[in-house]
Amino acid sequence: MIFPDDIATWLKIIGALSTATGSILLAWRVKDILKWVVFSLVAHEESLTQVRRILNNEQQTKPMVEGVTKHLLAIESKLGFILLISGFLFLAAGMFATAASFFFGGSGASV
Repeated sequence: MIFPDDIATWLKIIGALSTATGSILLAWRVKDILKWVVFSLVAHEESLTQVRRILNNEQQTKPMVEGVTKHLLAIESKLGFILLISGFLFLAAGMFATAASFFFGGSGASV
């Protein structure tokens, strides 16, 4: 295995890996947000169905869901914030490393 010996190539490699890592972290964050949006909507719809059944003097078939926002806010304040900040930091580091690579070693055409 041959390793590059110039700093420009190493900066491009670091830039690509950092950008990829940042993108993955942000994608994970978006997936987590969408999962909780779906959970919240399902809970909301189920609760509305049960309220409608009660108002129509029908038997309630499932419990009404409460406290979804409490769980959502708990997740938002922990892992969500870390993923968001880390993702953007990795993206920025990757872009800076790639940009810096053009200041070392020629035209930068060997990407």
